[in-house]
Amino acid sequence: MTIDIQNCLQAYCARLFPSKKDVQVRDINNITAGWESEMYAFDVEYGSAEARQRQPLVLRIYPGEDAYFKSAREFDGMRKLYQEGYPVPEVMFLEREASPFGKPFVIMERINGQSLWGMMSHSPAQELDKLMSLFCELYVRLHRLDWRPFADEATRAGAGDPYFFIDQFLNMAHNSLERFPNSGFTAVAGTLQALRDEVPCQLPAVVHGDFHPNNLLVRQDGSASVIDWSGVQVSDARFDLSWTLVLAYSYEGKAWRDHILQGYERLWGANVEQIEYFELIAGVRRLFDVTVSLSEGPEKLGMRPGAVTWMRQQLEPLSRIYERVVAKTGARIEEVERLLRSG
Repeated sequence: MTIDIQNCLQAYCARLFPSKKDVQVRDINNITAGWESEMYAFDVEYGSAEARQRQPLVLRIYPGEDAYFKSAREFDGMRKLYQEGYPVPEVMFLEREASPFGKPFVIMERINGQSLWGMMSHSPAQELDKLMSLFCELYVRLHRLDWRPFADEATRAGAGDPYFFIDQFLNMAHNSLERFPNSGFTAVAGTLQALRDEVPCQLPAVVHGDFHPNNLLVRQDGSASVIDWSGVQVSDARFDLSWTLVLAYSYEGKAWRDHILQGYERLWGANVEQIEYFELIAGVRRLFDVTVSLSEGPEKLGMRPGAVTWMRQQLEPLSRIYERVVAKTGARIEEVERLLRSG
């Protein structure tokens, strides 16, 4: 069944702003990108004929089996980040029980800015250095926030154990392998488990989960805002950083990966220990997400159906990730190789 986004949003906003006169939804545009949520930009217009006002907003609709919890996690995380003064859009409304779209959604402030990745891709070397510095500054600033207000009770209780976060991940990986036993990742998971004792966490951090330059919007005045917080949680910061490095390597090459790591370490004030182990984790996660989504359906992993088309267009970056995973582990994954051959 096709949902009429315009009419549903109009009816919802009319109820949402009962004190505002003649509420109208204007200029709705689908701005969906990436693998997860559906996104729409729109304006809410209200007021008397002589003094109409407009408020630019974004509607984010969550697909998948974990949408109920993911929407609340993002809303709560962004609200706390905004309260802490970290540059994120202001979230305004979370709807999970009475969604006219049949799925949970959030309405938030719309940022008028350019994608940092787009700016980087067309910048000369000197300007690229400045943009890289902006990116790394916001990254380090995030990981230096006091993590405790963002943690649930279980995380606060467990965070004193330096192996809490890696064990949490490895348990999740084990459960995923049980859920998708034909995925072909058992040998690689064994390699990750064998190295577990070498990667204790010294300091928990607030992590984004998908921190890359496409998720930073830069305004005309040069300030930036970080978007797409569906993966926000408290964890080991190396999970976050390694995901960024793997994406940078797969799409832009080793020079970008090294540039980001060097900038991060310079601002952090120390080298990041055992980062290559976490890059291996990030690479395996990326490969697993794609192969399972294409074989089982992306909804199983909380992604939108349209993500499949996007994934099939990204086989070249995926092959770079796979080559690194094989080089690090010596384990070949038949399901991944079949996928890459299909392209």
